[in-house]
Amino acid sequence: QARENAELQLAGERRLNEVGRSTTYFLFQRQNQLANARNLELRAETDYNKALADLQRATSTTLRANNVIVEAPTGR
Repeated sequence: QARENAELQLAGERRLNEVGRSTTYFLFQRQNQLANARNLELRAETDYNKALADLQRATSTTLRANNVIVEAPTGR
């Protein structure tokens, strides 16, 4: 949601800049805010996936979670 808000703020700042009611300084600030929001979003997603993998490893459910089926070898 922070990224979406930053995108909206950047779009608004661009419109203001186009009609001369803003400066490039404020436009660059909004671009930096959007980049930071994207980075935070990616970090949160990465942290979540790492925590999920750690949980699966701790509970021995990694194979099941990834739909891996290990069959016992057939005797000869």
